[in-house]
Amino acid sequence: MEIPAEEFNEGFEAVERSTRVAALIREALGGDLPPEVEPYSFVPLAGLQRIATALRLGSGKTLVDLACGRGGPGMWVARETGAHLVGVDYSAVAVAQAQARIPLFGLDGRARCLVGRLEATGLPDASADAVMCVDAFQFGDPQATALEIARILRPGARAALTNWRPLRAGDEALPERVRDLDVAGALSAAQLSVLVNDDEPDWMALQRKAFELARDAGDPGDDQALLHLQEEAERVLPSLDRVQRIFVVAERP
Repeated sequence: MEIPAEEFNEGFEAVERSTRVAALIREALGGDLPPEVEPYSFVPLAGLQRIATALRLGSGKTLVDLACGRGGPGMWVARETGAHLVGVDYSAVAVAQAQARIPLFGLDGRARCLVGRLEATGLPDASADAVMCVDAFQFGDPQATALEIARILRPGARAALTNWRPLRAGDEALPERVRDLDVAGALSAAQLSVLVNDDEPDWMALQRKAFELARDAGDPGDDQALLHLQEEAERVLPSLDRVQRIFVVAERP
């Protein structure tokens, strides 16, 4: 079932107001992420470095960050590699927040953010030298999203994605959008060559730590983002051992 854009908008508004969530997640991920990244996903600095390396970006190349949210991970990769960034997100609130945060990364004139869907970015064919998608592939139709990634990539360009993989397909203890999720399979069906499809147990341990820190953070008060993270922790922690954290890289022939 598709999550309404309004729900994402409310979530990003809460995250921007939060005084605790970004620091809590950064602490869980090891504390070495630059504070401007303000993570709301579960990829540590080493993971962002791995994304940047896998995408083979260089100065002037175009990186598309799908489901960019408030933009931190994609902007970090663009800053490190010299790439130009196009952030795409379903939430107009997230896009506005990301656009306002471009100067924090020194990307004025090298980054822009727009409203679009995972399955329909609105970008031209073969316009991306690289695509990244952090912990969000499951929010779109997997087959349609993979086809969109293939469409916007230039020949020889790569996509790097982080996500989850069920240990047992169809596991009804998992959320519906994850229980049959096969990121590598969807990309392969879209005629992309899957180069990497790795389990990342260290990332899973960091995600577990983030949820445990949130769970144990006490009364959230009026911090709605922390409250939402605590509620997510209660839902997700019992089933974390049913999934793997994964890193996937695919290339357009």
